[in-house]
Amino acid sequence: MLNSRAWLAEIVWLAMTMILVILVIWPIRQEIYNFPFEKSNIYFIVCCVTGLRWLLLLPSTPFAKNLWIKLILIFVCIWVFIFSFNRFGLFSVFLDEKGIESLTIHLPEERQTALSKYISREYIFFSVGAMISCVFLPFRLIISIWRTYNQNRV
Repeated sequence: MLNSRAWLAEIVWLAMTMILVILVIWPIRQEIYNFPFEKSNIYFIVCCVTGLRWLLLLPSTPFAKNLWIKLILIFVCIWVFIFSFNRFGLFSVFLDEKGIESLTIHLPEERQTALSKYISREYIFFSVGAMISCVFLPFRLIISIWRTYNQNRV
């Protein structure tokens, strides 16, 4: 039987992650109507928070004792890292070629500077956080699998 408290905690964490997404994206959406990196920004926020949460709080997740889900997540982390690295590279190329100011050109200079800094810093923060969690989570899952296997042997 699946632990209903663990699933409830997972749902609460997902709701808190969605609130964080709204709070982070809101200033950008109010000023920029067609932000080209909005979907990848949301993806990075969700991956960063969820990956770090699973990395630190793995025993309290609903799949803490499920070997197959942990094995699948190990391979999913590899794909997520490659996809994240690609998305981050696209953003980096955009910053180098056009600059974030090209999106905020319609704003007053003071607001333009503030929003440009905000966008680049929060995007880099969450993208690097997502990639770091994708690097370390498979090792954490392997350790968890090993502990579960050895616990059953004793």
